[in-house]
Amino acid sequence: MMIAEPPVDTDESIRFVREAHALVSDLLDPRPAHYWMDFVLTTLTAYTAFAVYVMAPDVSALQGAAPLVAALAMYRAAVFTHEIAHRPAGSFAAFTVFWNVVCGVPLWMPSFLYGDHKGHHAKPAYGTRADPEYILVAWGGRARVVAFLSLALIYPALGFLRFLVLTPLALVARRLDRLIWTRASSLYNMNEFYRRPYDAQARAPSRWLQEIAASAWAWIVVGLVATDRVSWSTLGKAYVVFLLWMTINQVRTLAAHRYSNRRGMPVSHLAQVADTNTFARGGWLPHLWAPLGMRYHALHHLLPTLPYHAMPQAHRRLIERLPPESPYRATARRSLWPALVAMLRERPG
Repeated sequence: MMIAEPPVDTDESIRFVREAHALVSDLLDPRPAHYWMDFVLTTLTAYTAFAVYVMAPDVSALQGAAPLVAALAMYRAAVFTHEIAHRPAGSFAAFTVFWNVVCGVPLWMPSFLYGDHKGHHAKPAYGTRADPEYILVAWGGRARVVAFLSLALIYPALGFLRFLVLTPLALVARRLDRLIWTRASSLYNMNEFYRRPYDAQARAPSRWLQEIAASAWAWIVVGLVATDRVSWSTLGKAYVVFLLWMTINQVRTLAAHRYSNRRGMPVSHLAQVADTNTFARGGWLPHLWAPLGMRYHALHHLLPTLPYHAMPQAHRRLIERLPPESPYRATARRSLWPALVAMLRERPG
């Protein structure tokens, strides 16, 4: 896909980004121990809560609470793939392998599926047909938003089916592999016009190792169900957990941006930040629906390599030290619901 040249950033945009970077430059280095402890505790919570849900008596308090706990923890664990995508190649190798073994492959969302995420941040692509993670709502109005939210109903099955059926096909036919890579190898493709480039990532040994592992796991699950070692009831409960956290993620994604690029043309870095929302208020609740710093999404687009654990401090520092007229302040939203309502009101029916 041809990508238009990005607009030249103005002096104001360049000055703003440099000023923000200088204010938080000491926070840019990730703390690996923080990642490991957070992820291990999160996954232990997720799998323990799911086991409790499976074994809980029907119509009990445990059966009501356990799936929500499992869904929120699983959601947080899955979002670590976003952090992996923004770390320099090879810098988080051990963590990436561990994440794939514990989370990526079992949930059928190995890290290679998110290898094109940085395209969402690129100035030539952001908000255009070349952006995998931008809802072109101006070309469908509220109907597109409703359709986007409804996708949560089928998302739990897509990863499983992708690796169960498409990986074997990709292994036996290069032409099919190219088609599968470009059309069905993006973890979160929100733009039907997007096609993932068939590049070095498609041919990388790590991609194929993850493909085969996820496919093998899909077929093992089929075998376990076919031999009655795993019940349909357990599968149904797994679907409920997936549906819960994927629905939350759909809503969170809808609120992350203002989707105001109606022309679908490249914009400057400053305009990209201005098109993104910050939810600094709300205490503990935004940490559940927007984990790992996702509540500071404008900050993430301003400084994509800033690690999630540094975002609260970085946000406070920018608010304290940037001038009152700083465009970063304009990204603040009071809460989730008003932001969603405002976006829908701005869309044609």
